[in-house]
Amino acid sequence: QRRNDLHSTPFIHDDVRRSDPISNLHDAITMRRFLGAAALFTSFGALLIVSSLRYATVLEPHTADDEGDQPPEPPMTFSDARDFFIHHNNITTAVATTQTTSERRQLRSASSTQQRRRLSNALTDGGCEITWPQPPQKPYETAYAASYPGCGARMTWNLVEALTGLWTGDDWDSNNRGKRVVTIKTHFPHDAGRLVPWDDEIHRALVIIRNPMHAIPSFFNHIYEMKNHLPVHSQRAPVDAWIEWRDRLAAIQISRFEKFVDYWMERFLQLNDNRIFVSYERLTDDDMGAEEAIRMTRFLGQSEGVTPIDIESVPCVWKSVVKYKESLKASNNNHQQQQQRRRLDPLHHDSQRSGPTERPYTPELLSSMSDMLLRLIGKWGDGHLRLRKMLEGYQTDVAAAYLATTGDNDAAMTSLGGVVPAQQPKQKDFHVILACPPEMDCTILSNVLVGLFEPPDAYMSFMEDSSQLQVRQRGSLVSIESSVVTLTHDMNLLALYKTMKSKFDEVYFVAPVKGEACEYDNVMCVDNEALVYSNSEGMEDVVTKIAKRMRLHFFEDPTILSEAKLGVALKRLVEMESLRADGKQGGLLEEKFGIRGGGGDHIADKKMTAPMLTSDKAPLTINGKTYHIFQASPPHTASTVLNNFLIGMFEPGAEYSFMVYNQERTIRRHDKDVAIDDGHIVTKTHITDLMGLYKQHRNAFDEIMFVVANRGVNPETRIDSSLCQYNNVLCIEFEELLYSDEHGRESVVRALAEKLKDRFGYFFGAHLDLMDSNRLKNAVIRLQQMDQATISMADQPFTVSDNKFGVHGGHRNRDGSEMQGSSARKTDSGKLFYCGGAPGLNRKEFKYSTFGLFLANSLFPEYEGKVEYQPGQPLINTAIPLTDDTLNQATSNDILIMHSHQKCDIFSLEAFPGAQLHVNAEFYDMHPLHLLNPNGEFTQNYLPPGERSYVIGPHEDTRQSIRIPYCSMKLWYLHKTRPTEAILPKIIDPSKKPKNTKEHFLLYINSHYIEYRERAARALSEIGAIHTAGKCQGNWEVRPPPKPDGSPEQCEPYEDGLRPSSILPVSASNDRDTQGHNSNLFSKYRFALVMENADAPGYVSEKILDAFLAGSIPVYYGSRMVFEIFNPKAFVFFDLDIPQQALNQIQFLEQNPAEYERMLNEPIIANEQVLEKYFSWDETVGNGVLKQRIRQMMGLQGNGASPQ
Repeated sequence: QRRNDLHSTPFIHDDVRRSDPISNLHDAITMRRFLGAAALFTSFGALLIVSSLRYATVLEPHTADDEGDQPPEPPMTFSDARDFFIHHNNITTAVATTQTTSERRQLRSASSTQQRRRLSNALTDGGCEITWPQPPQKPYETAYAASYPGCGARMTWNLVEALTGLWTGDDWDSNNRGKRVVTIKTHFPHDAGRLVPWDDEIHRALVIIRNPMHAIPSFFNHIYEMKNHLPVHSQRAPVDAWIEWRDRLAAIQISRFEKFVDYWMERFLQLNDNRIFVSYERLTDDDMGAEEAIRMTRFLGQSEGVTPIDIESVPCVWKSVVKYKESLKASNNNHQQQQQRRRLDPLHHDSQRSGPTERPYTPELLSSMSDMLLRLIGKWGDGHLRLRKMLEGYQTDVAAAYLATTGDNDAAMTSLGGVVPAQQPKQKDFHVILACPPEMDCTILSNVLVGLFEPPDAYMSFMEDSSQLQVRQRGSLVSIESSVVTLTHDMNLLALYKTMKSKFDEVYFVAPVKGEACEYDNVMCVDNEALVYSNSEGMEDVVTKIAKRMRLHFFEDPTILSEAKLGVALKRLVEMESLRADGKQGGLLEEKFGIRGGGGDHIADKKMTAPMLTSDKAPLTINGKTYHIFQASPPHTASTVLNNFLIGMFEPGAEYSFMVYNQERTIRRHDKDVAIDDGHIVTKTHITDLMGLYKQHRNAFDEIMFVVANRGVNPETRIDSSLCQYNNVLCIEFEELLYSDEHGRESVVRALAEKLKDRFGYFFGAHLDLMDSNRLKNAVIRLQQMDQATISMADQPFTVSDNKFGVHGGHRNRDGSEMQGSSARKTDSGKLFYCGGAPGLNRKEFKYSTFGLFLANSLFPEYEGKVEYQPGQPLINTAIPLTDDTLNQATSNDILIMHSHQKCDIFSLEAFPGAQLHVNAEFYDMHPLHLLNPNGEFTQNYLPPGERSYVIGPHEDTRQSIRIPYCSMKLWYLHKTRPTEAILPKIIDPSKKPKNTKEHFLLYINSHYIEYRERAARALSEIGAIHTAGKCQGNWEVRPPPKPDGSPEQCEPYEDGLRPSSILPVSASNDRDTQGHNSNLFSKYRFALVMENADAPGYVSEKILDAFLAGSIPVYYGSRMVFEIFNPKAFVFFDLDIPQQALNQIQFLEQNPAEYERMLNEPIIANEQVLEKYFSWDETVGNGVLKQRIRQMMGLQGNGASPQ
């Protein structure tokens, strides 16, 4: 058996494993939740509901199904209700399994070959499909999946199932699978876990750990959610709650973390191959995560009878499970596309918690945590390389946090380094071997490594004879100890290790190969062919990626490879390329950089055609102080020029970062959310509330500076002039950013640099020369590249954008024409047009043809074209339906209202000369029949083409779109079409909140088949008799065939005699109102099951609104945006990851009428700010803030008129 590194001598220790299960009642109930009568037991403040009859234990989710080898089952019971949700993941669609025969090393199987299931099918767009986990078809070996709480147990559970295709279980056997599982999740010896009764049969363990500084707060957030009946991974606790809990119990958790590591090390001292440690940080890292998943796969494959997926499929599966948001892509199969659009509730495990992220520790706790980590390092570090690296990285982070808390470096050294001097780990001597096959060119890789670890002017070291510990350097043989990095063509890594281990504490290998050697802990394999670049940006990216991988793979310590070292490596590559281009110093190229013959083309035929930026990136600190620059300008002020100038000055080659105008003020880079302090220096935004920005981020930086572009006298293109007087604000006029040739570009750069130097000299002073020639050159090149990108995209649609420079298709000139058609303008007497439908009134026409016009009348009261309705009266609609004939009447002053699903009787919407407002209930690619998405090719945030096309709906906030949930639109629509019923006050005024009659338990109304919805209904029918008013009756086993046109499938009702007695169909036709609304139906029921068709960002439909308007308590599933809009204490969130939580809560409310009444009386809306943000369609609600946002987006002045 082999260990997890290249050490060849095993360590022999006594086996001190413990096998006795937890017997203490307090320990046993900590992570259990009971049903029935309410009795409160407190463990870390968690609320536990106890029943004397039966219990169900669910805290961690899984994605397994109790089908396959079972006879038909009776209706679902509480003990197995948790399994209902496993089919809800659209990303885990069942696929036909192909099998290939491949050789694999067998440690416990007599056969050297097995049939390996290809559980993952690679798709042409880079995505993959994952088969359902299955019960065992033959005996196999079970392992523990042990983790300290807060270390990603849920994520690991699902990843193991995806990698093996086999069931998993937990230590409480909550899914009744017993021994038929590939892994058993446990937190033992933490009191949140236990060993299973058949513990003596388990001889392998996969152990997941995380920095305790982060794992402990994560565990506390989970406790807070349980105590407050919140969905798992939905809400972080307030800071004061953390502090109160921290002061009482954090010290205990630090001790338990140490005991956890000790136990799992001690248990496998004589079976080191039977246990691996997995780093949560590595497993979730973009660059290292797939490699960590491969380690897990190989380990699982060493268990007898377990055949995981092919190694080449692991990265796809890892991305689908761990990095779901980045991996969700449409399938090429049309039916699968439709399912994905309707059911976007995948196998994801990234935390979606909202709330404060601050989790301050006291210096005493940080010192205690550091001591604990040092003890673990001293005890286990020499015997387990990977664990030592993890713990050393954690200890470094804790030490940095201690220093940040105390501000006293000497005190930090004394406290963190002197408490247990005997256990302080010594600095390890290490050597890096680049083992490059002779047929490969490893010039780039070798020079990056030399730049990262050697002095700036170091020469290349090459080992010619591995039996001699000497290297050739500058033509002479020297001791291998004279360098840190050595290049060799000898690929016998084990022999190299044995030769060198006497000289160094650690020997690390980097190899541009693939294969079995890559699974050793001290070997890092890289794709040499991917190390190419064509400009300085690519060069910097190569250096950063290699450094990050080295740091995570070998050191787990951010101080090992600092920013300064990255700068040395980058400078080395720049120097090497300059000499190559010159071609006159072949000797220097060969001796220093290892390039023979004057420099071969090792860049894989990619030439340096782009202007080369220098590597002079500004430091992230000036004189020890951190800083950030906001380029905060109104739109249409040449702010793109100003932003690229600043990036060129401070961080050449970087992509631009933009702060979105939303409540969270999210920062986006390359279509991803990033943190303000992730290492970038310049952030662009059109938010001109400088004081608000300063207050929001002043705790993150020592200094914040603002650079603002102003234009003209219009207040919409200028900031308050008084702000320009502040020392940390520099205002630039629009005219100062204009140029027409290269000379003008250079003049603009120099003039702007002078202004930067004059205004911000108080901070940069002599520490950063803003007039440095290289810095100015970088800025000029950046603007030149920006101009080239602008020209190349001139003919592209506006929605096509460049992520590096922030320019987009059809980008306007800076000569004044950019204001045309987009600046705020005074509206003349424009007209409202709309798409689709006759002006009559029936249910379908009422819903789709005129829905958007009711909103438009409130938003644009000055426009001609009104729609009015009084119950019992004909619909009055004076707006103009858009046809080929009426198109001739349209002018640039008019507005077209385009609602989801409508048909427009013209060839192209782009022919309309005025503005367009698209009122979208859902994303274009969530509905197969959407007019603008006939083939399902659009992404969720697709925006219609056209400079004056705007969208309101679930889309993210952009310059042309505002995120507004459909439930808000529907409420306003009902408010306008049912004026006598006081609809709006029922939702926004707690004193007017409706109450149901409590006559029946629960009503479920759906006709479109969604499996997780059907499973939920079946599970709820075990609590009480449910009524169904559509075709769906909880019959999830019978999946209807797909429809040829891609429209949603209809549920199949139960056949006679097969329907459970607790599911009762009722007629709904007599209870719906004249417009087909469901709100009247729910009024007799205590609960209403209202689950969305999809969990998609920003998509909250009218379903939950219908329940609230009827006075019923919604049982809801969908986007977690619902918590931002509606009071979480007023409804039950049915979390598909942990369905038992909702079932327990509903059971409790049913058995405790006072608690039910308390929830029924809770306000519906989350807070007053929600009314302004989402419901203020005119000035009668929230001062019309939403109305003004929409009008400003469309360039309209004022509020049009007061509401009637």
